[in-house]
Amino acid sequence: FLTSSDMTRTLVAGKPSEKQKHLYEIVKTAQQTAVQALKAKAKAKDIDTAARKVIEDAGYGEYFVHSLGHGVGLEVHEPPVLGQHSKDKLTAGNVVTVEPGVYIVGFGGIRIEDTVHVKERGIEKLTDGWYTIESTSEI
Repeated sequence: FLTSSDMTRTLVAGKPSEKQKHLYEIVKTAQQTAVQALKAKAKAKDIDTAARKVIEDAGYGEYFVHSLGHGVGLEVHEPPVLGQHSKDKLTAGNVVTVEPGVYIVGFGGIRIEDTVHVKERGIEKLTDGWYTIESTSEI
């Protein structure tokens, strides 16, 4: 099928600090939790809530300032919206992004984003990349 795509990874200039590593693991867990919750007929806001809870429980909820994701098709940003106030439901055939992030002024931001195809039974990740925080010297 023909679709746009969206993907984000986080890099660090130099060696990652312990705080950067810690925050990266929180965001990675939030993304994995959301991807596991993706399924046809799921409420989009429930997927957002699953990821948001991971970040909130870790004490960084105030720094997750956007929706979890959006649909991708001929355009990069389309319905359904995976957000706190979304009324959308996922259907088989949807292609969506899952992109939790934490952004702290004066410190920096961490986001992990993949594009995922929702199938009748299960999902298929359409993007893939590394899932560790990398320094630019390691690439």
